Amino acid sequence: MGGVDILINNVGGGGRWGSAVIEDSPPEVWDQVYQKNAGAAAAFTRWAIPSMRRAKWGRVVTVASIYGREGGGRPWFVAAKAAQIAVMKTLAKTPYLTRDGLTFNTVAPGSIMIENTGWAEERDRDPDAFDARLAAEFPLGRLGTPEEVAAVVLFLCSTQASLVNGACITVDGGESAAF
Repeated sequence: MGGVDILINNVGGGGRWGSAVIEDSPPEVWDQVYQKNAGAAAAFTRWAIPSMRRAKWGRVVTVASIYGREGGGRPWFVAAKAAQIAVMKTLAKTPYLTRDGLTFNTVAPGSIMIENTGWAEERDRDPDAFDARLAAEFPLGRLGTPEEVAAVVLFLCSTQASLVNGACITVDGGESAAF
């Protein structure tokens, strides 16, 4: 493949897995969600670093979640997303990597309308209740779009973002409570 200049860790899922009753969810759910999210990001990042170091330039952006910053939702998902944020911050503080021109950042989306993730089903099941929820819980009155998240990722991958390292940028339209 040649070299790797940019890595986007955007594997996700598990936020709706298991049961809302924590003790009813088997331990395998914790392991599967962690490996799918944090485990995959760590493995791909380790794989890409040597090529980036040889080139003396690289960008790693991991897509986590606002839940990794402030909690909420299923604990196995929160733990996996918090781990992603922690790994990127730790790598960003590693001089031998950053002085070779690598940056490591995280994007933390809020609720994004993506088909087959639960939001569309909720909308289709009861459109009026869905609209009422948007009006009550989301400052912009709507969910975000993948394109809005992608725009932030694109910036972080650019040369204009050379001083942005170790950041966790929230893309949620004001949904989260964290600063």
